[in-house]
Amino acid sequence: METFRRALAKLLIPLGESLASFGVSPHLVSISGIVFGCLTAWCFVTGQYLLANIAFVLSGLSDAVDGIVARTRGLQSPFGSFFDNFCSLYTDSAAFAGLIVANLCSPFWGVAALVGTLARLLTFRLEGLLPKEEAEALRWRFPFALAGKGDRILLVALGTALGRIDVAIIVIAVATNLVAIYRSYYLYSGGMAKLRS
Repeated sequence: METFRRALAKLLIPLGESLASFGVSPHLVSISGIVFGCLTAWCFVTGQYLLANIAFVLSGLSDAVDGIVARTRGLQSPFGSFFDNFCSLYTDSAAFAGLIVANLCSPFWGVAALVGTLARLLTFRLEGLLPKEEAEALRWRFPFALAGKGDRILLVALGTALGRIDVAIIVIAVATNLVAIYRSYYLYSGGMAKLRS
């Protein structure tokens, strides 16, 4: 699903522009993702799985819309990019914590999924490591784009619907960690090639 994020972002442009026209801060939209992440956790813990998935989807939409609001209002900044990731860390941490506390997955795989998600997020920021054009192109190219927020939301929803959330969390754990390791290797090998030339 993450590979289609650009298409989804185009569909969300009217919503982002509407929020911008009301003067809504992109940071407020980013913070709403944390609220939805906490709501996701609470719903999982209390056994309200449908509401948990809806809240998780809303956290993903917040993550997509905050950038649209920032661009529309001319408020793009390096801090905004950092703050978007900062809020995503808390959003995903809350959701995975909820799954672990609700005993819907083993603590080992829940923590592995969280660590992989955070490492994947960390390796998404390529500024200063690669030329800007190459960094932007890599973000959307296979396998760099795998196991993103959209993919994780879809896997959690499918796992919940099929009664196999534990399997979905294992898939998320393996995929996010592999993508983070691959990205790190790619950056390291590219950096070493530049040093040798």
